[in-house]
Order: sequence, then structure tokens, then C-alpha cells
Amino acid sequence: MAFATLTLWAALGVAQTRPALRSPWDVQPVKVIEAGYTYKAPGALPKNIAAADYYSDKKHSVVDPVRYAAYNAAEKQFRDTMRVAESAADEFQSTGSRAAAEAVLHVLELNAQTGAMTGKMSSNQAFYVQNWTLSALAITWLKVRSAEPGTPEERQTIAAWLRQIAGSTMRYFDRGRAKGSSDSRNNHYGWAGLSVMSAGIAADDKSLFDWGVSAYDDGLSRIQPDGTLPLEMGRGKRALHYHIFALAPLVIMAEFGAANGLDLYTRDNGALTRLVNRVTAGLADNQFFATQAGIAQDTPSQGKIKSEDVAYLVPYVRRYPNPEISRLLQSVSLRPYNYLGGLPPP
Repeated sequence: MAFATLTLWAALGVAQTRPALRSPWDVQPVKVIEAGYTYKAPGALPKNIAAADYYSDKKHSVVDPVRYAAYNAAEKQFRDTMRVAESAADEFQSTGSRAAAEAVLHVLELNAQTGAMTGKMSSNQAFYVQNWTLSALAITWLKVRSAEPGTPEERQTIAAWLRQIAGSTMRYFDRGRAKGSSDSRNNHYGWAGLSVMSAGIAADDKSLFDWGVSAYDDGLSRIQPDGTLPLEMGRGKRALHYHIFALAPLVIMAEFGAANGLDLYTRDNGALTRLVNRVTAGLADNQFFATQAGIAQDTPSQGKIKSEDVAYLVPYVRRYPNPEISRLLQSVSLRPYNYLGGLPPP
């Protein structure tokens, strides 16, 4: 076992009575080589996040263009940082370049040193931005940590920072669940589960990992016999879109569970498969969603399936071969998915 891993355990006070938490990238490690990598380093993200939502109707289905432009302007720096880290992480996974792994470390360590995203959140939407960014950056770290980039102290700083943000995410959603808020029961809670689980694996913190599993189980419990999610079906013309958005983190969490000997795929009598089948059928023909939601759907956009509609299904179809899903995947050029830390697990 690497000395750095033992050092991290000691720094975080983790009892060495169980195997270290693993990600799918730990299960299939890449060979590290001394290859160059160039990138433009982004500045540190802010400590406080200011962001507002951009829908103009009660169903949160109609985008207000002015508010959406303001939101995109506020979120741009987060997307840019995600993309830089994701490109480097995927380069490491593709080539084994140590320099690419170091690039991820530099991006995350800069933000950890400045306490990025650990301050005040201006709104619910600000918490969502914090949550999605945590998910993306924690996963990029999981992709490269086997190379042990940087120093043990730098790696510990990153793990502790991810753990701190995960704590903020948990507190927000735990308060919401106590109040019965909708975002603690819909797709946002699933994304919170993924971000906290990812941070938990990065910090080898079983309590964070278990919180993520609990959020996963909650998501599965809401899947109906016909494979639908009631809260997402209530999103008007975006019903199918939000079913897709709710499904993506659940599949990746199931992969994280598998890496740790936990079969999340088959829980709750195959609920995840019901949701997968309903979503993929909707991508082929969205009339079911249009009928149930009472309005024509905006997904697939202009009838064309996008990479983010299906990219997360790559590991699912490897485990559960399905010709229809394979055809959907083959119909698009797969691209990195920002909130999932880039390309899907191997």
C-alpha cells in the first residue's frame, strides 16, 4: 500500500480496519508515463457563490432569457474550471501522462488553498452550482490520484477541501429534507449524493460515502412501476429532460458502489433499470412523456440526441448489454459531461 495513502488515512483520522474506498478508476488503473501536457490554468474560484435560477414559471420549465444570460455569466468560471480539470484528467486516463495528473492537482490545490466554494451561498441555485462543481472536481481527482501527483501534503489539502464542501452540501440537503423541500426529493438530491460520495471516496471517509448511498436509495424509492419520477414528470415540457438529469448521477453512483463491492444496480427490485428503460424509450420516442406531462417535450432538442443525454449510460450498457441503448450511444459523438467529471467510468 502506498505510503501516501497511509499518510492520508492518518491525517484524516480514519481507522485502518477496512479497505480504502475505491473508484472505478482505481479498479482499472492506468500506467503512468513521463509525458508532457500543456494547459491554461484558470484562476481560483470564489469563496462565496452568487447565482440565481432562470425559470419564469411555477413548473420551472420556461427559461427566462435575461435571467438565463445572467446565470450563465455567473457560472462561466465554474464551467471553465471544470473543463480544464476534466480535460487533464481524461488525458491522464487516456495516456497516463503524469503532467496531466499534475495539472489536475494544481487546479484543485489552488482552490483548496483559497477555500473556494466554502463561504456563503446566495440562494438555492448557488448551492446547486457548488454541488455540481464538487461532483465534477472530485471525480477528476479520482481519475488521477493513482499517479500520486504533487506532495502528500498537497494531496491531503485537496481531500480535506473536498470533504469540507461535501459537509456544506449535506447540511443544505439535510435541512431541506427536514423541511420537506422539493429539491431534497428530486434530481438535485441525486446529484448531491454523487458529489458527497465522490468526495467521500477521495477523502476515504465512509460517513460521506454512506450519505451518498442513502441519497441513492432515496432516488430509487421514488421510481414508479412505469419507470417515471413524479416530481420530474411535473416539469412540463422539460419532463423528459429532468428524468435524464435525475438518472445520470444514479448510474455513476451505482458504478462507485460496484467499485466498493456494493451492488446498487439491482436494489429496490430493479428500479434503476425501470428508469433507464423509460428514459431510453423516451429518447427514441418522447410521446409517452408528452402525454403524461400534457405538453410537447423539448428533449431530444430539435429531435437530435445530445451526448449528455446518454453518455452516462456507457458503464451501464457494459454491465447490461442492450442493443437499443447501444444504438443510442452510437448515434452521438460522445463528449465529456461537465458535472460527471468528464468522460464516464471505464
